Amino acid sequence: MLPLSLHALALTSRYLRPASSPILSDPPPSANSSCPEQRHLTLGGPAEVVVVYATRSGRVASEVAWRCLDCPAGAAPSGTARGHAGAYSHLMSFAPYLTAPPLGEPTVSDGAVAVLQNTSGWAYDAFYAGQRGASYHDSPRAEYGLGAYNNPQAVYTSPVLHTTTLANLSAGATYAYTVGGDDVAFNFTMPLEPGASASLFPFTFALTADLGQTAVSEANMYNLLGLAQAAGAGRAVVVVAGDLSYADGYGPRWDSYARRMEPLAAHVPVLVTGGNHEYGDSEAWAAYNARYPNPYRSSGSVSNLWWSRDVGPVHLVALCSYAATHEGSLQYEWLEGDLAAVDRERTPWLVVMMHAPWYNSNAGHIAEAELMRLDMELLLNHYGTDVVLSGHVHAYERTEPVLNGCLNPCGPVYLNLGDGGNYEGTYIPWREPQPEWSAFRESSFGIGALQFVNATHASYEWRRSACEGSSEPGHINFNRTCESILWDAPGQPRDNSATASVRADVAWLERRRAACAPPPVRRLTPQSACTVRGAPPPSYPPPPPPPPRDAARFGVGALVGVAVGGAAVGGALAALVGATRASRRVRRGMVEPLHPRSERQPNAM
Repeated sequence: MLPLSLHALALTSRYLRPASSPILSDPPPSANSSCPEQRHLTLGGPAEVVVVYATRSGRVASEVAWRCLDCPAGAAPSGTARGHAGAYSHLMSFAPYLTAPPLGEPTVSDGAVAVLQNTSGWAYDAFYAGQRGASYHDSPRAEYGLGAYNNPQAVYTSPVLHTTTLANLSAGATYAYTVGGDDVAFNFTMPLEPGASASLFPFTFALTADLGQTAVSEANMYNLLGLAQAAGAGRAVVVVAGDLSYADGYGPRWDSYARRMEPLAAHVPVLVTGGNHEYGDSEAWAAYNARYPNPYRSSGSVSNLWWSRDVGPVHLVALCSYAATHEGSLQYEWLEGDLAAVDRERTPWLVVMMHAPWYNSNAGHIAEAELMRLDMELLLNHYGTDVVLSGHVHAYERTEPVLNGCLNPCGPVYLNLGDGGNYEGTYIPWREPQPEWSAFRESSFGIGALQFVNATHASYEWRRSACEGSSEPGHINFNRTCESILWDAPGQPRDNSATASVRADVAWLERRRAACAPPPVRRLTPQSACTVRGAPPPSYPPPPPPPPRDAARFGVGALVGVAVGGAAVGGALAALVGATRASRRVRRGMVEPLHPRSERQPNAM
């Protein structure tokens, strides 16, 4: 189970969003070329990687040629895998954000949408002179909502999508590959899996959600790539907790999203679950299911929308926030069987992701997932879930270990990572008072890095990468005025690059072997009062301390586990914080409050 010994302040970041600077322009999406494009990798069953790519023509072969660069003796050195091809079409929806997004530049103009919707140039019956056809529509203005079913111009048809599985791969080995007979080679390293000869530790999950296609989305994509590269070959995957392209019913945005993600997704497996932007606005999972195959069959699921896989030392479970979750439903039935079969000796860590968060103190999307929480929270807790990943709310929040709204060392830590950078922008305000279970929250953009250090400890950090301008929320700021002041002290570096990545929240997560009592009931009811359970004493060594140079840079708004004299402070972990519990009770305004270090002297580092 997961009692986590994190006893710290509940903090709202007092970071002041600065004035804006111009957003970087999205490159115009290119037409589907005759060459393969949109390459992306995910994991299939054990020892499998799935390669997906797109072509304009159906005559291109669905095949991947591969060569192992450093395989162990006895492993196949090269080969060609053959897959299958498909395409889909759907009636497009035209959202207002398509032409006037709150953040970033428009995908298309109002005029371009109007041209698609106006059929007056052709909708006549050729055999009855001058008689208008049933699909005749003449309007010079764009109209928003679902397109007309009888207007072929409002129908999107995808490129040919090729899906090929590479099987019997060697964990930790690096492979070069080409797709569809193309001569451009890419490479990836097969992530470590339980049973591999090498140690599974350390292993990193690079985390995000709600990415979209703005300049900050692209910056975060490269930051995720940097995390994966820094983790070492075969020791990282990227995990996206829903809301990928923000196509919102406009099909070409799925293609531009996959092109934009290729520098990351063609080299590092990206594991996803679906969000509301994958099924709303006429999407209905069509693009998601065609483009992003998940390992559901190998995990005994009947749907691409919920699945699981062992990844490094982690059993990762993906759930769907937009399918039935009650006891007896397909998803619940599968989840119960999947969790019961987890071998915590093979995969000591259990991580679950779904799109809509169960715990959220932001004013956006309040309690949207409450039925799912009431249906499934006890089930996750009963099987010792360690961490729950979500998105949906366009801000960042980390919780204390929590169960049914109460602090509980046997509950999971929830990480809400809907701050990937999509065109809807960030959400404010935060609700007050800040709940006891809310450890840290901030309305800006960033990514998470969850590194599993050993079978009992994981190091976690959230890095702010950009923010919206406080005066013009249609702009994004990447430069030094968006940096954390924690890095802006005498003798410390300024982060003034166009790809800022500043650690703003850090924590040690600790699993305990002491058993937690299983819940007495199968379905929760909300609690009006909480009794905080004490954490059992640890029976194993504490985590390694953070590097001294990092520990000195974190103040209010950061939580760092510190080992002292070979034993954890207080028999568990101590938090390096720079404020009292009373500070979190101060009423905050409707905008981001002052920076956490703005009230301290420069020499107080």
